[in-house]
Amino acid sequence: MPSDIARPTNSPLHAVRPVGGSASVANRKLVSSWLFLLAFMIWVMVGLGGYTRDSGSGLSIMHWEPIIGMMPPLSKDAWDKVFALYKTIPQYQILHKGMDLAGFKQLFWPEYIHRMWGRLMGAVLLLPLIMFALTGRIEKRLVKWLFLLFLLGGVQGLIGWFMVSSGFRPDSTAVAGWRLSLHFFGAMFLFSAVLWTALVVRAPEPVRYENMAGLRRHTQVAFALLLLAMWGGTVVSGIHGIADFSIAKNVGDGMPPPGWPVSGVLNSPAAIIFGHQCLAVLAAISILSLTVRALRAEAPGPVRDAALVVGGLVILQFILGVTALVSGRIDIGVVHQMNAVLLMGGVLLMLYRLRGAKT
Repeated sequence: MPSDIARPTNSPLHAVRPVGGSASVANRKLVSSWLFLLAFMIWVMVGLGGYTRDSGSGLSIMHWEPIIGMMPPLSKDAWDKVFALYKTIPQYQILHKGMDLAGFKQLFWPEYIHRMWGRLMGAVLLLPLIMFALTGRIEKRLVKWLFLLFLLGGVQGLIGWFMVSSGFRPDSTAVAGWRLSLHFFGAMFLFSAVLWTALVVRAPEPVRYENMAGLRRHTQVAFALLLLAMWGGTVVSGIHGIADFSIAKNVGDGMPPPGWPVSGVLNSPAAIIFGHQCLAVLAAISILSLTVRALRAEAPGPVRDAALVVGGLVILQFILGVTALVSGRIDIGVVHQMNAVLLMGGVLLMLYRLRGAKT
């Protein structure tokens, strides 16, 4: 049976243990709970961002004003001015010509909530961080790391505006796909960094499991394949691939389009969707085999439980992906995206529990 004995480590984040003598365990629980809340908020943000993207509402606010932009239009004149700005961009002129103010508000509010949620996350990170630093609940090295994440959150806001601004070009009705991918993976980095930090704060000492190094390497490969599949998903979202699904036209039916891959893997909706499907299948096989391997190896309870979670989530993810594509429903597509983040978090949890694995 594997050994569950915990020994010290020299991991860079090992020094996140809060000070406070006999209260240090309570401090770890408090600080980690706060970080888990932040990770949850990022997950919700992914859902909000996915909806604004798929519904086309992301271009409804024409300015990025971190402070002034906190106030929505409060009068008829203010609404008319915001709506008039929207009428100047190609999305309105090509897709929504003749839309009334009520229709515009349906586009405006999801994007406004999305941006306000981002500001709220910044406050939830910065204000407790200052309080915890002043009261000595966390060490200086962790304060610096979390302050860096706060700054990166600001950069993520800039990347978001960089993405949105690409949709204002004279020939465009949507944002540039590669900028969408950049924005999404910026969010994934922040989610992963916050979640990993929360886990290490909660339990700094890794467990030295015997004969689990191979399983750890397998988990690392599965994590990499999952990231590739998620990147493919952002490309599909970037072209609104869900609207291009057609069995009759060989788009999204799970078969390679004519001439693929010689004709190119990013040259048509059919090729892009098929490429994402290939990456998704590879990731699913890797994760399911990881679950089976953990069970057959009689992995320790924490590792086994994480493996069962990711196995269940990857099956759900596959079902959601097929359902979203066939039905064309935006809401299912958003749930598919959010479940992908949960799945990534599950694989990350497994990597965390295997970080002290020995050959």
